[in-house]
Amino acid sequence: MTMSCRQIRSQLPDYVRGQLPADESRVVLVHLENCALCQQHEAFERSLMSELASRCRLPDPSPGFEHRVFGQLPAPASNRKVHVVWGGAVAAALVLGLMLGQGGGKPGPEPEVAATDLTEEAAAPSELAPVERTVRLAFNAGEALDDVTLTLDLPPHVELSGLPGQHRVSWQVSLVQGDNVLELPLTILFPGAGELIAELDANGRQKVFRAMVPQYPNDDGPAAPGGRINHKEPAT
Repeated sequence: MTMSCRQIRSQLPDYVRGQLPADESRVVLVHLENCALCQQHEAFERSLMSELASRCRLPDPSPGFEHRVFGQLPAPASNRKVHVVWGGAVAAALVLGLMLGQGGGKPGPEPEVAATDLTEEAAAPSELAPVERTVRLAFNAGEALDDVTLTLDLPPHVELSGLPGQHRVSWQVSLVQGDNVLELPLTILFPGAGELIAELDANGRQKVFRAMVPQYPNDDGPAAPGGRINHKEPAT
């Protein structure tokens, strides 16, 4: 099995955290031994992981907050169990925008590649099995807030597990002072690119969070420009 540089770089966050299957990890290792540019990306991922581990540890999910959110969902969604956790990578992504603004190197932009029509090469979405992933969102509130509207917008190839066909979901929630952490079970239906957009509205005060959704396994789709996360400061 061989991978392109783009595929390798999409695997690096899991590779440096030791979360890749053994066969995929070997492929990444062999590629890195012969690709200086991907080695730079690996070094950046490792430095980011180290920095996050020392300074930006994300709290555990908040049971009370999760209960208030998922208690409003239909039973199939609120009771569904998710076995594959992608939360660590998303936790890193949520603070990436802040970290990059405080100095530190980053691999230079890679040359743009002309878009190619992959319709005949890619498997039809109906032939692909949905994949479940979990993302973790953290909202830090400077004070307790009631009647906050939390709205999630998902791209067409992603659903909230247990709510098929719905790509925009809203809840009325209460935030406690401090950290409010929520794990969201997502179903990735087929390969594609897009963002998870979370919006908090507290009596007209709005905060918006944007995070790249997890990639479908072995998806070699276009990477988002400028990095994996566009972060706006959490609600305070």
